[in-house]
Amino acid sequence: MNGVLYPLAAVLAWAALAYRLGRGLRQDPRDPALYSVGAAFALLGIIFTVSTPAVWARIDHALAVPNLSLLISQSCVIAFSGTIQCIIIFWTHPRPGSWRRARLRIVWVVGVLVAMAALFTAAGRQDEHPTDAAATYAQDPVYAAYLGCYIAMVAVGFTDIVRLCLPYARAAGRVWLSRGLRLCAAGAGLGLLYCLVRAATLIEGQLGGDPRRLEALVPVFAALGAMLVIVGLTLPSFGPRLSRIGAWHAQRRAYRRMYPLWEAVTVTVPEVVLDPSAAGNRGVVRHVERRLRRRVVEIGDGIRQLRPYMSGDGDGAVSAERILAACLAHEAARRAGEDDEPQRRARWDAWLAARPATARRPPPADVPAADVDHEDFAAEVRWLVSVSRAMREAGIISEMGSRT
Repeated sequence: MNGVLYPLAAVLAWAALAYRLGRGLRQDPRDPALYSVGAAFALLGIIFTVSTPAVWARIDHALAVPNLSLLISQSCVIAFSGTIQCIIIFWTHPRPGSWRRARLRIVWVVGVLVAMAALFTAAGRQDEHPTDAAATYAQDPVYAAYLGCYIAMVAVGFTDIVRLCLPYARAAGRVWLSRGLRLCAAGAGLGLLYCLVRAATLIEGQLGGDPRRLEALVPVFAALGAMLVIVGLTLPSFGPRLSRIGAWHAQRRAYRRMYPLWEAVTVTVPEVVLDPSAAGNRGVVRHVERRLRRRVVEIGDGIRQLRPYMSGDGDGAVSAERILAACLAHEAARRAGEDDEPQRRARWDAWLAARPATARRPPPADVPAADVDHEDFAAEVRWLVSVSRAMREAGIISEMGSRT
């Protein structure tokens, strides 16, 4: 498990570092939060790169210090915990006061790192164990003190992260910042479970039990917790882009779904089309919002010209049938006036021939209109999409078709 989850977490951390620094240096190179986030990603990258068994063994062999990678990775976990606290302080406090709060965390972290280094050195040399060094030496009193110091500091740090994240997530005011803080809190929660497993390792070792009993859970809680924190730290940055992508997709889908209604209106009243060269383009990718607004305007202008032949609005299905009926009536009136546009007539005839015929009668005139606020663009789009969807399935009423 270490050889799979740890490299995956390392790749994610280094990728997040490259993304955050590349974007942050262009926007505001003096922002202290940028360097705190960068440091957190770098520390995670080091933690999971060093903890990968193959890398662990190579580092220890090159430096001739067995299990030195244990000290490196766990020291980075301590530093990471303190860095995350500093990031949250920068996010949730004004800049002048945030530095003072952050310095207290930094001093505390440095003190714990010095104590851990001293205990590791006092423990002496041991055999190499790339995947379970902590469990293997949990019975050694000096290693137990070292491990206890590590667990206590990490647990305090992760508890502080949860304590800082959750209240500010509710009051953040920015959707993606709030979501990022919640994900950081969830990742820290998995970190606390990791601490519980490591505490069980320590207790089992000191009581003569099997300290490896829960070792399989360590990479799961550590790697998944780190991944949640990585995503949480990057959400405030790339989250708004996801919103824009979602809005683009929704607008493009609405644009495409309006086509049956737009076609019926514009084949009957072609003069409402603002840009005939782009008419009927359903594979739109660029300028989607502008094209959607243009399509809404064209449909609205066309329906206004068809109003004299309509009995009122209704829900999607009712409005679709009324608009179809109005198209037929408008065309009949147009041809009665000796319309001499053969190209337009041919296009309208082709559209009519492509529609299915049905024997249903038109809806009664007293069907209540749909409760749509046409001043609200989003509501207007939803209503037009519902009408267009109904129109795609509706047929031309045979009794009306006979009039043309």
